Amino acid sequence: MRKTSTEMEIKVSNGRITSAEVLKDGTCKITVEMNTEGANANDVFVLCEASKLSLDDEFMKHTPCSDEERTFKKLLEEAIKSGLKDFYRPVCDPSLDKAENICYVSDAKPAVGKSYNWWKETAKQFCPERGSRLGTKKEYIAFLGILIKKLSKSGWSVAEAWNAVCNDSKELGHYRNSPNAKHKFETTNSRKVCGFYDLANTYKILSEDEEAGGFWLAGGYYGNSSNYVPLADLNHYCNCHFGNDYGVGWLVLEK
Repeated sequence: MRKTSTEMEIKVSNGRITSAEVLKDGTCKITVEMNTEGANANDVFVLCEASKLSLDDEFMKHTPCSDEERTFKKLLEEAIKSGLKDFYRPVCDPSLDKAENICYVSDAKPAVGKSYNWWKETAKQFCPERGSRLGTKKEYIAFLGILIKKLSKSGWSVAEAWNAVCNDSKELGHYRNSPNAKHKFETTNSRKVCGFYDLANTYKILSEDEEAGGFWLAGGYYGNSSNYVPLADLNHYCNCHFGNDYGVGWLVLEK
């Protein structure tokens, strides 16, 4: 059989191809680094309309069924009452390119191993024209409120959505007891939930607490049990210098 070859040009909108690898089956694996400027906000960073969360939302009428739900609902109510601003968050976890710069690509290792101080400074340099920085505890709480709201509108009951975020998140992220658990880091852009990926798999490093100092770690990583460290779990840490082998920075854009 005569074999022929064909050249093909591939162009990527709002991004650049950083590597291409021919696999054993003859297919080509292409890694794309997305650009976070301009129109690409709709591709990598998506708008979280935190300002539209209301105490009158249907999902906020839920009666908590556990201490975890009661704790989170109180935090969400306080956040809503204090006033929330909209922000943009990425659809997946960050990775690092060869120069140790933050990037958002599919099928890559999450950017674990960096300290809080590294994330704090590097996040500000990522996209300064759009106010890039680490997200706050209040913004993370608002995002989970948005997630519960989205889940309840996508076929989940309100009670199921609250349970999945606050009590047992095995259906929402990668934990040791999740379906098809890998027992190691999954690559980025895994386990899509309401348009978001990588909701667990890694801890999310949030910005420092102005009152208590230190910083917050949210959610769990692949080695945790989903009912022990669900998405709504928040823990305060003081050591800002040591690298975190299981967490990544949770970046947001202000505009």
